[in-house]
Amino acid sequence: MKLEERLELFKEKIKTTDFLECKGLGNEIPYWIFDYEPDKELLVRDTIEKMVTGFETKYSLKIIEINLYDLCLKILSQKLSDEKITQFERKKGSDALLEKIRLILNQDATKKEISEILQGNYDIIFLTGVGNAWPMVRAHSVLNNLHSVTGKKPLVMFYPGKFSGLDLSLFGEFKSKNYYRAFRLMPEAM
Repeated sequence: MKLEERLELFKEKIKTTDFLECKGLGNEIPYWIFDYEPDKELLVRDTIEKMVTGFETKYSLKIIEINLYDLCLKILSQKLSDEKITQFERKKGSDALLEKIRLILNQDATKKEISEILQGNYDIIFLTGVGNAWPMVRAHSVLNNLHSVTGKKPLVMFYPGKFSGLDLSLFGEFKSKNYYRAFRLMPEAM
């Protein structure tokens, strides 16, 4: 099935009462993964943007989009100036900078920022920017830490890579740790 067809089916599915009320999950966390070919990133971004702005007006569904990359930049800017980041990298190197960034973007920091974003009313959470945020943060780590923040609201992570139902493979190249608490949202592309 082509990505365009999967996206159309996705739009229909998330409007259903069963999806919104997380029926049929057997008390599992309502996390869904929409995986797609990384070279289709711009199409997916465009579709998400239209859904976030249009679903509230058209269907009275409020979608909150959390762009993981933008979230990382926000957290980093609160801790370090661009100048300090540049100086650190010159002095210690890129690998040391990445380790420092990962320490700053720990699970508690990302969870706190996401918790603040999720104040108020919403129906669905979209987690985007996963590919851009790598290797600063990893998708499975973020998902593992969010269940106490998201409650029973459905969360859809848009994943540029493959999700087998057990394993995540970013860009189809980089394997992550197993993540078995999410469900594949749409059929695989053919």
